[in-house]
Amino acid sequence: MSRRRPDDLPARVSVAIAGAGIAGCAAALALQAAGLTDVVVLDRDRAPAFRLGETIPAFAVGLLKRLGAYGRAATLRPLESSGSTSLWGKDTPGHNDALGDPDGAGWHLDRAAFDAALREEVRARGIALVAGHLTEVRRAEAGGFRLAFARGPAAGAIEADVLLDASGAGATALRRLGIARNPVDELTVRHAVLAVEATGATAARTFLEAVPYGWWYATRIPGDRMVAMVATDPAAAAEAGLSLRSTDGFRRALEATHLVGPAVAAARPAGILSAGGSSASSAILSGIAGPDWLAAGDAGWSCDPLTAQGITKALMEGIAAAAAITDRQRGNAGAFAAYQAIAFARFTANLRLRAALYTAETRWPDKPFWRARRLEGPVPAAEDEPARRLPPLFS
Repeated sequence: MSRRRPDDLPARVSVAIAGAGIAGCAAALALQAAGLTDVVVLDRDRAPAFRLGETIPAFAVGLLKRLGAYGRAATLRPLESSGSTSLWGKDTPGHNDALGDPDGAGWHLDRAAFDAALREEVRARGIALVAGHLTEVRRAEAGGFRLAFARGPAAGAIEADVLLDASGAGATALRRLGIARNPVDELTVRHAVLAVEATGATAARTFLEAVPYGWWYATRIPGDRMVAMVATDPAAAAEAGLSLRSTDGFRRALEATHLVGPAVAAARPAGILSAGGSSASSAILSGIAGPDWLAAGDAGWSCDPLTAQGITKALMEGIAAAAAITDRQRGNAGAFAAYQAIAFARFTANLRLRAALYTAETRWPDKPFWRARRLEGPVPAAEDEPARRLPPLFS
């Protein structure tokens, strides 16, 4: 089934989902499973050719099975993740193997292909998915919301009783309604996707390494490729004299690492296929839910990639948002407030986990990057279920 045109939609639906990423697709599939089929998913015009966030634990694979999307995702031939190796807080590597995860091994994915597979699952189930960019979000005269969108010369609008913003960190729908986004820090990432010739020389695991100006990671992904990424902030990058936006500067910084660089070199990189950068700051909306709206995935709150919760979080929140919507339709007036309370609690727990991970690195206490992220005194333990279920990166 192809995407619907912006001008080929019903006038009003029960739920409009802004965003056809992981959280939006998970919500649409979960709503249908609960018997709510009066749903439209609004997709952006063009999906990116590459996306960061390519490793999921076995727990997330189980969520795909719950959604009925496992079969389609498995056709992408993901690599089985054997665990992680890190240089963090000490000069000798630490290891965490998938054998220690009660749920088993996770996956290394082509993230863009994974997102596309979820969208295809939504279409295959007969759920309306329309491509276009939002041009207006406002209150409808009959209650709920009116969303206007366009794709090229075609334009359309739809009204919905409930709006779920799953549009990513931009929260494009709710920010048009005046909901503010509040960043916690300033973290930027630069990445490169490399073609590699000796895929068997580097294990399919995550390699993580702290450096004075931030941290690096690398992992294999399907298609004889590796991803290498560095996380830093403007002050740390300037103090270190880095030029990560240039190919040569990125390569020099990667080659200077002690764990990640050798792991990439062992796979015999044949060239950089693509590169880019983005903000990866932790942030949260002033509200995650209102009387007739919710946010899920990065639209509601985004986490530091160091905590390795992005894909699992998006799947869980899509499912949880669908449950809140169906509970509300069945007469539970407090369903959205409960959803928001859980989201705020999970964000707080994620910040605790983030603080614990950064505070565990003590080798460069006076460097700007680490000084800005360390906590003095004991760090409270993370209490969030997703944090407990995700395999730790450190030993």
